[in-house]
Amino acid sequence: MLKVKPKCVSCEKDIRGGELVYVELRYPEYAGMTEIKKWLDNEGKINYKECYSKQ
Repeated sequence: MLKVKPKCVSCEKDIRGGELVYVELRYPEYAGMTEIKKWLDNEGKINYKECYSKQ
């Protein structure tokens, strides 16, 4: 199985563990348990804090 590393949508840098990021996503219509990292990769737009503050 291929693992896709999350990237900042603004600068295209790889996101590493422990870094402060902002995630833009819609509140889910469904309920239940989920893998948070997979949900963020599929549903969210991830930005570094520095890139988000420039926008």
